[in-house]
Amino acid sequence: MDEKVFDVTMIYIQNTAAGNYSLEFYCRNKNIKLNFSNVEGIELIAKIPLELKSSFVQLAEHLPKVWNMKLGYPTNFKISYSGRITIESM
Repeated sequence: MDEKVFDVTMIYIQNTAAGNYSLEFYCRNKNIKLNFSNVEGIELIAKIPLELKSSFVQLAEHLPKVWNMKLGYPTNFKISYSGRITIESM
C-alpha cells in the first residue's frame, strides 16, 4: 500500500494497541488518518531536507506511546507499509 499526502505541517503517530499504529497528517486543507496493524517499526526517510520545529516522543509505561513532529514548512510524503511503516519525503 502506498499513500501520498501533501502539504503536511505536522505528523502525529500513536501506538493504539500492541502492534497497531495510527498516523495522522495535518495538512493545509485537511487531516488524513491512516491505521496499520502488525507493525514491526516506523522509518522516516528524508530524501529532501526536512526542518523539524519540534518533536516529542512519549514512551512512558502507563501512558499512550506517541511521536509528534511539527515541521518547519509544508512537506509532501509517501507512506508505504510492508511489515514496517515507511514515511518518505518527496
